[in-house]
Amino acid sequence: MFKKALSTLAILALSMGFAQKTLEIWIMPNSPKPIDDLKAIVAPFEKANNVEVKVTVLDWGVAWTRITTAATSGVGPDIVQLGTTWVGAITAMNVLEPVDDVLQALGGSKAYLPAVWNTTRLYGSSTATAVPWFSELRAFYYRTDALKAAGVDPNKMFSTWQDFEAGLAKLAKSSFTDPVTKKPLFPLCAPGKNTWDVLHNAAPWIWGNGGEIVKRVGGKWQSALGSPESLDGLDFYFSLAVKGYIPTEALEKNTAQIEADFQAGRCAVMSSGPWVIRGSRLPESQGGFAERVAAKNLGVAPYPRGPKGRYTFFGGSNLAIFKFSKNKELAKELLKFLGSPEVNYKYAMTAGNLPTQKTAWERPEIKNDPLLSKFVLAAQFGRTYPTLAGWGEVENLAVQHLGMVWDTVTQKRYSKEALKDLMDKASRAINEAVK
Repeated sequence: MFKKALSTLAILALSMGFAQKTLEIWIMPNSPKPIDDLKAIVAPFEKANNVEVKVTVLDWGVAWTRITTAATSGVGPDIVQLGTTWVGAITAMNVLEPVDDVLQALGGSKAYLPAVWNTTRLYGSSTATAVPWFSELRAFYYRTDALKAAGVDPNKMFSTWQDFEAGLAKLAKSSFTDPVTKKPLFPLCAPGKNTWDVLHNAAPWIWGNGGEIVKRVGGKWQSALGSPESLDGLDFYFSLAVKGYIPTEALEKNTAQIEADFQAGRCAVMSSGPWVIRGSRLPESQGGFAERVAAKNLGVAPYPRGPKGRYTFFGGSNLAIFKFSKNKELAKELLKFLGSPEVNYKYAMTAGNLPTQKTAWERPEIKNDPLLSKFVLAAQFGRTYPTLAGWGEVENLAVQHLGMVWDTVTQKRYSKEALKDLMDKASRAINEAVK
């Protein structure tokens, strides 16, 4: 009798429109507890709309395959997280729902920096297919105690490329030792080819010298990696390792290992994203390094200005709705909720990234924070890649050939001629790919 009563109530609820709805969302491991963290964020939305948000986490290593399979098969979630560099390619598959109405509800283009707004659509399209979710950009972290001991003013060191190299030279000659390891610090730690963000690390040096990765020529995209401007920018970057400012062993590591080296007191300077700040304020028992000397002597500075300007790589992730979703209107409401300034801020802080809404950056928790505020400053110089349909192949080829350059560095056979030869080969391969 009890089961029959429950069944009757379920049928009644369904007929009255009270049955709980479900929205499925695929995300990447953006935070320490990705499912629990997002569920906590969306709990008010679930309650207000009588909906269950079902969260599936995809590892970055398999995400591209899973997402493109869903796109081609028509079987997948309502909402999907896309790295900003993926938006163009997935949009070109004609599988994403337009979200211009969502973006207008969130304040339109005025609510975002141009670097963020440009990631909402395929290059050249007037139709938006993705809503900015969180921002990821790069800046330099430095040990305040190491710079002070070496007589280096961080405001000066991170001003121009020349000042940056001069600061590294002083750090190399410094007698300062880490109080825990009792060993000298390397001036700069940076990964070589064995990391996922090879191009992200090289891009600011290309742009800062007036170079480009790709550019439009006669209405067509072509590689510009072999241009004199790009080559000179890359040569400055690779030469930092050739001159000994970056330890050879660091060039065999990935970004996570470089961050671990910095935290352990092996180097004075490194480049990374805002998540390091979150880690510096968490104890080791929670995955942070607050007890380390590096956390207690932590400074942040934007990339130095090159001959043709100051730039940093600006990435992050957006949210999109698949056209095959049967809950498009409800999915749009969830995007409005997640994209709103308050929620946008809360999730970004949980994930250790930056929000995408400019108003969220004006919050005192960010604006008055001595470290996070430097990332907001760096964001003013942020630049994204063009959201091309074939960007994935362009980036893969660029990474492959930049990796070959790193091989010449680690094998001590680097030269400007070798760099030019490899970038010319990269350009030929990229030009063939973008045809």
